[in-house]
Amino acid sequence: MKKHHYLVGIREVHVRFYTVDAENEDQAKELVDQRAPSVVDDELLEYSHELAQDTWSVEEIPDKQPSPNDCQEGQQP
Repeated sequence: MKKHHYLVGIREVHVRFYTVDAENEDQAKELVDQRAPSVVDDELLEYSHELAQDTWSVEEIPDKQPSPNDCQEGQQP
């Protein structure tokens, strides 16, 4: 049986970190949610986990058809 090529997209969750000065945790969350001017994106991502397989995408990759430029002189595709 011929096997096919597939491209599988796995959904992952990452945590992105921000620094902000606030009066309490709730205000810190609110300021980050608003991306207030005082919020600094630390540009740090941390892997958390993968989502369940039913959220993944899968698409078949068609076999590459040779183009005339792929053939050596005198050969048929």
